[in-house]
Amino acid sequence: MDKLKLKPCPFCSGEALVVKVKLCENPYVVVCQSEKCGASIGVYSGTREAAVEAWNRRGE
Repeated sequence: MDKLKLKPCPFCSGEALVVKVKLCENPYVVVCQSEKCGASIGVYSGTREAAVEAWNRRGE
């Protein structure tokens, strides 16, 4: 699997999105786009790639 491709949300199978928060030391986090779910990896990462890798490891 492409390392930068996000897996579906492990809770609702919805699409996920990488969000960049300004003015943070570690600005990247992945969240589920579903309005009813909104799950997040809960960990902010320093790079987009690290955030995607963390999200894709969920449930392993």
